[in-house]
Amino acid sequence: MMAKSKVMSINEALKPITSNATIMMGGFVGAGEPTCCIDWLVENEIKGITLIANEPGLSGFGKAKLYKHGLVKELIASHVGTTAESTEEYLKGNILIEQFYPMGTWAEKVRAGAMGLGGVLVPVGVGILDEEGLFPNLKEPKKVINVNGVDCFAEPALTAPFSIVKAWRADELGNLQYRYSSMNCNPIVAMAGEYTIAEVEEIVPVGTIPPECVGTAAPFVNAVVKGLSLEEHNKIYRDHWIKIGKLKPEV
Repeated sequence: MMAKSKVMSINEALKPITSNATIMMGGFVGAGEPTCCIDWLVENEIKGITLIANEPGLSGFGKAKLYKHGLVKELIASHVGTTAESTEEYLKGNILIEQFYPMGTWAEKVRAGAMGLGGVLVPVGVGILDEEGLFPNLKEPKKVINVNGVDCFAEPALTAPFSIVKAWRADELGNLQYRYSSMNCNPIVAMAGEYTIAEVEEIVPVGTIPPECVGTAAPFVNAVVKGLSLEEHNKIYRDHWIKIGKLKPEV
């Protein structure tokens, strides 16, 4: 017997998310971001978000809308500076940041959460990131463990009640296939959420995605929503990069 389809409207899929939620999100500087789901969070004024993301995003695009509308109260990321919106909110004291993580450390913390591990041992930054006074909002000093003569941070795993990811396509069961930049942090983010929503460009019949191309297996996905088409998404992204002067207009 065929399992129940996980395809639903964006309202139905995101309805469990309310203000003060902790949300983990895929994407990298605008690429592979769930733009339609982000717009839903803005339109529904989901406030007080603790956002777990590799980086804050791209100015004027995607996640930047969350900062612009004052919806993020805390950011757990590698830095705060790739969007003017996140930088401004941080400098105003509107976004709490306990500490920053090197991108690889952040990814391994999420991967540990996805795999059900308690955390990871990371030698990167010992003696620098634990410098006294560097992160005044940190509640307690970073724990250091010596492993075979190497000092390592004992970094707890990162998980979240909600994960929102962007994939190229999905089948009705929730198997996801990624392409190009959407393969950045989305696969591990999808696995690290208790309730995972996948925004996709295409929804295809079961069996269309070759097994070896499944980037996230269906058991990790709770809801699938249809976002922009590949052509629509590419146009919006390209137009934005032209607008900010990173690409030249086509002649």
